[in-house]
Amino acid sequence: MATIHRSFEIGASPDEAWRAVRDVGKINQLITFLGDVTVAGDRRTCELGGQGQLNELIVSVDDERRRLAYSITESPFNFSHHHASMQIEPESGGGSRFTWITDLKPDEAAPALADAVDAAVESLKQSLK
Repeated sequence: MATIHRSFEIGASPDEAWRAVRDVGKINQLITFLGDVTVAGDRRTCELGGQGQLNELIVSVDDERRRLAYSITESPFNFSHHHASMQIEPESGGGSRFTWITDLKPDEAAPALADAVDAAVESLKQSLK
């Protein structure tokens, strides 16, 4: 199983960053290349412009640990398995550490998803200054 792991500093306080991340219907305000986002219960749909859409199951929104877990159930990437988590932790010098871990199958899908994750990380850094 392939794993994509990204951990990076952001300027926002942990509480401020968590408020933004935990609002699952507004992920497109943080990852600005996403199109419209809709939420129905524990299901989220994110438009990818002309490249299709992501259908996701929101697995957990853990306020105590500032951790969001989700699984992509349908996408243009054709995963047989996908599970990801985003977690916000305090950084010693101020600001926060954002950790995003994704496990997926097939392994061959990892390079394309890693490119998308890297673009999303840059967007998150700008959105959570």
